Amino acid sequence: MKNSDFLNILQSRRSQGPKMQKAPTPSEEVLEAAALAARAAPSHNPAFPVRFVVADSREKLADIFEAALGPDADQAMRERARSKALKGECAILVIGPKPSHDTPAWMDRENLMTAGGALTNFLNVLWAEGFAAKTVTSREITDPQGLFDPETERLLCFILCGTQAAPAEPRPASPSILSRW
Repeated sequence: MKNSDFLNILQSRRSQGPKMQKAPTPSEEVLEAAALAARAAPSHNPAFPVRFVVADSREKLADIFEAALGPDADQAMRERARSKALKGECAILVIGPKPSHDTPAWMDRENLMTAGGALTNFLNVLWAEGFAAKTVTSREITDPQGLFDPETERLLCFILCGTQAAPAEPRPASPSILSRW
């Protein structure tokens, strides 16, 4: 491969959770570059099926996470749900299409593959710019309070990111995942 810097960035990327992050968070310029790279993911869908939303109001996000628990949740469960929304220096939500009853299964799979490619490109740009990030999943959000349209969209995951607090541990050597048939 000719561009060894590019390959080194890809091969060195690691997930680093909130404990390995500190301020500052990515600038608007870095976030825009990450979004442009995400948009380059392969997609057969004429309307690109993924979008990224920076959660500027973490308290509002905590309200949404708490509300998703339902009325029978105890105080400890509510505090834990709220704390998940407040972790990390920055939270970016990855939103994708919610399949309807007439969405073919293959289209949902293709949209999810596009989301995975877009997420990977987004994370790689953050990493290349010196930011740590970790992708985490969330419970089903039925009342997103304007964050997304629950009739047509779903929260796929969210990204917690900030500046790397410490260098990432190298990945241990592992067997190749490439084979032939």
